[in-house]
Amino acid sequence: MTACLPDTAAACSMANLGSGRPPAVVAENIEKIIDAENAALRPRSAREAVADLVGRFAGTIAFVAVHLVAVAFWVVGNGGIVAEIGVFDPYPYPLLGTVTSVEAVVLAAFVLMKQNRMSAAADRRAHLDLQVNLLTEREATRIIQMLERLSADHGVEQHQDAESRELREPKAVEHLVDELERRIDTAQDG
Repeated sequence: MTACLPDTAAACSMANLGSGRPPAVVAENIEKIIDAENAALRPRSAREAVADLVGRFAGTIAFVAVHLVAVAFWVVGNGGIVAEIGVFDPYPYPLLGTVTSVEAVVLAAFVLMKQNRMSAAADRRAHLDLQVNLLTEREATRIIQMLERLSADHGVEQHQDAESRELREPKAVEHLVDELERRIDTAQDG
């Protein structure tokens, strides 16, 4: 990437776009996201690591293939087809049913543990997203207020419609949350 001085970063970023490389600020943000994701994976306990491994394997075609082969051998072995193999679980294979039921319960627990970790990570990302959105809203409101002051100071005529006046006012998040909950409740009741 081309070296950029702080006062020429915008021009340098545009030049990097043409070269197929992301602007420096984008590359920096990507690195921060990768670091955050890696940090979220690092403090895992042995239990969480095993749950992730089992959950990841259970969602593959190899998992399905292993089970199909195992059930086929079980049926062939207990069906009396091969005389050298003694029948230990005759048809309708109650032991196979028990083993698969226990496996399903254990597998469901592992999948739920992995989903809980993923949900916690999604919650952290959602909270971060909310914080960034709130900061952006505050900054945008301040920029609008500064533009209005600059326009007034320099005698630039401003178009003042209701939406423009509303945008320049700071937003109280609690009012947005209350309004959202009220509308959701109304929609669900109606």
